[in-house]
Amino acid sequence: MEKISSSSLVVKGNDLIISRYNLSLAEQRLILQVVSMINKDDEDFKDYYVSISDYLDLVGSNSNNYYQVKKFTEELLKKPLHIPLQSGNFLACNWFSSIVYLSEKGVIVCRFDPHLKPYLLQLKNRFTAYRLENVLKLKSKYSIRLYEVLKRYENIRETKMSLDNFRKYLAIPKTYKYNDIRKQILQPSQEEFKKYTDIIFEYYEIKEGRKVVGLKFVVYQNEKNIIDTNHVVNPSQQNSLDQYRDNKYLHEESINTLNDDLKVLMNAVPEEERIPSLEAYLSKCLKNYDARYLLYQIKYVSQQKPKSFFAYLKKAIEEDYAKSKLIEEQEKAEKARIENVIKRRLEKLEKEKEHTIDRLVGIEKIKIYEEYIELLEEIKKQELFKEYKEKTKELHPDVEEKSFFFEELMKSLITEDIISENKIYQIRLEKARKGAQERAEREYNSEKEKLDYEIENGLL
Repeated sequence: MEKISSSSLVVKGNDLIISRYNLSLAEQRLILQVVSMINKDDEDFKDYYVSISDYLDLVGSNSNNYYQVKKFTEELLKKPLHIPLQSGNFLACNWFSSIVYLSEKGVIVCRFDPHLKPYLLQLKNRFTAYRLENVLKLKSKYSIRLYEVLKRYENIRETKMSLDNFRKYLAIPKTYKYNDIRKQILQPSQEEFKKYTDIIFEYYEIKEGRKVVGLKFVVYQNEKNIIDTNHVVNPSQQNSLDQYRDNKYLHEESINTLNDDLKVLMNAVPEEERIPSLEAYLSKCLKNYDARYLLYQIKYVSQQKPKSFFAYLKKAIEEDYAKSKLIEEQEKAEKARIENVIKRRLEKLEKEKEHTIDRLVGIEKIKIYEEYIELLEEIKKQELFKEYKEKTKELHPDVEEKSFFFEELMKSLITEDIISENKIYQIRLEKARKGAQERAEREYNSEKEKLDYEIENGLL
């Protein structure tokens, strides 16, 4: 049974990210754990075995109440999710088609509903990826959902959404007024993100009169929680605000308020294409996309002169067609960056491999030393220590005799000499070295596979 690591990747299609469902904190953690078990090459769902003890470790629980785990997995089957489809349609299904609880083995066996294949398997674009560890310590079900929604916009940096949509995405009860949302969801999530996740955010209220009708989020990387290259950057949002900021199109208009945004966007549309349905569509898009991002897509589509401007623009916004204009400029720098990242990661893996070998061989040497000393008579032991104390002084005259470092140097001299004089110890140490090399190689290959996956999927 596969051991789940907190560094495992969770990869979801973007439509699944914004689907509507209402799950408890424990239920979300279980689903995310199982999602992280999906292999990038899987063409179909499998039976995913979850050790209850592993699950409890991941969620930081010291409870062994397996009955409680069984209970909430059964409850989970009663909670559907609704995934948006084109033309206002939606898909309703359960997360799992079945959950089998095997109490004698201490596991639950989960299988995803087949309808979720397009959103979890063989994802090439329009997906969001992050490491499981970013959400495991979050203490609110709302924090997990908000993290996923905002992670999608990490590199676009900004997004706007109506308060109604925000409520739907996070399954916020209707009884919550805006002040409740601010105090019980937004502010606590900000604090949790700073402590535990790889992103942080600021939010700004969008008002009509005095009433808050929407929210604007600005998303930043949380540098203190990003360890080297383990940070996941989502390829479906590679065009960040910084990438657009220097483009000539972005200096043609000033974008400030929600109403001004729509006016600027419609002015950028060719006059013959300015129809009411397009204006309504762009107004809706402003709730989920940054205005600069939409402006760039409109400029790009206008240059292409497609037969159907509206249809082509929809695809451009969904798939970020405009990024092709940036590829040539960024390709050389991006290639150099990735090569540098790969080089540093491989160097780090090589060092870790050597460290593992040295550490395990060192442990075996300590065992040999302790066994040898334990077999000596006390008088022989004292004679040995006296002899090697003098040798250590001679070889390391600057080291204080009563220091811990001096004692370790003396032990090392004794160990090397007794091994060099004893064939059995030499064979034993060689066997330990071989075992250490095999283990280090396995760990290296495992990490190398993760690196290869990240390279293949553009996650560097």
